[in-house]
Amino acid sequence: MTETAFATPATEATQAWRNHTAKFTVHWGRAGAVVAADGEIDAANAGPFADYARRCADCCEWLILDLSELTFIGTVGFTALQSISARCTTARTRLMVIPSPAVTSVLKICDPQSRLPLVASLADALAYVQKSGRPLRAVT
Repeated sequence: MTETAFATPATEATQAWRNHTAKFTVHWGRAGAVVAADGEIDAANAGPFADYARRCADCCEWLILDLSELTFIGTVGFTALQSISARCTTARTRLMVIPSPAVTSVLKICDPQSRLPLVASLADALAYVQKSGRPLRAVT
């Protein structure tokens, strides 16, 4: 991944970047973002993925991680998800994670208490966002 791939969040409506094992796409909405990953989250890309998602959390009311197309996620990817979740909590950003079967398998082992907020589909996550009606907050 290149440095230019990680532009400041919300500078464009849609951004995409890739490395040798994954493609990442960010779709910006009025008050949040959908970060989608396709391929594999491994040691080569988990850090930059987590860094970017945490930066998104700082300027969003909600953040959806669409991992439904992931074919592999290592334990370092789970650690990345935990750090994103922690940042969302600190920033008071509503996090929703859409897992793939690969993600679900890792979560059964690494997150048996089901602490990550999972949703079944992007449609379900977006429906929740539309119903939540949280007021806008200033970004400082």
